[in-house]
Amino acid sequence: MSNAVDLTVGDLDFSDIAGEKVFLDAKYVTAVKGFGFVNANYIISALRQQLFAHNCQLVEAVADAQYVVEPRVGALGTDSQTITYGIPGNNSLGAFTALLPSVPTVPVLPEISVAKRDDNSGIAKISVFVYDKEERQPIWQSGVNYARSTSNDMWIFGAGPLQWGTIYNEPKFAGHHIDMEVFNIAKWFERPQYIASTKDKPKYHSEFSFHEALEPTILPAEFQQPADGTLPPAAGAPGVVSPPSGAQPLK
Repeated sequence: MSNAVDLTVGDLDFSDIAGEKVFLDAKYVTAVKGFGFVNANYIISALRQQLFAHNCQLVEAVADAQYVVEPRVGALGTDSQTITYGIPGNNSLGAFTALLPSVPTVPVLPEISVAKRDDNSGIAKISVFVYDKEERQPIWQSGVNYARSTSNDMWIFGAGPLQWGTIYNEPKFAGHHIDMEVFNIAKWFERPQYIASTKDKPKYHSEFSFHEALEPTILPAEFQQPADGTLPPAAGAPGVVSPPSGAQPLK
């Protein structure tokens, strides 16, 4: 229940009245009767903390306030159910035989269960609205804030409890941490992966790099102008290699 109250109050945003003088009118909350420590005082304290967290200035008298914060509680309680996977214990047959004369009483049939599960939940429904004390104009309303906090316990073949729910940070077994990798059945069928060493790792063409000091091994093509001034052979003539495009004559 306390977790449900914390979840509900934690969603209230009082940014619209941050820094203002406010009075918390808790007359519609003080009549709330909870269980154990979760009662009207717990809800009022949670609301005060949320108001302080938004830098609101709480005053003791409504005459000193500019805005009034009025909360109300629609629901605060718990719910639970037990599920038995198997045959529950009962005394129906014994009650029936008790009606028959000269018939021995049949004892109560014990519970025969493969698994058993207990589901518990705490429910809180809190609404808050803010209005201007002088002008009686609405300033802000939260709407209906509803939260359910859960706690689930399960026993399998008598082993347990396996615990999960919103009040736990993670699933637990009898209050201890569970290594989920141990129960990961899909991981058992995965093919083993071998990590090769760096020297055995294949290198792709995009990973090659050449040292900057290396000179290119292909030099620009050149040709020599004949000394007698005759024109060089025509390109494409038999036995003549055409100079590559862009080649310059030697000086």
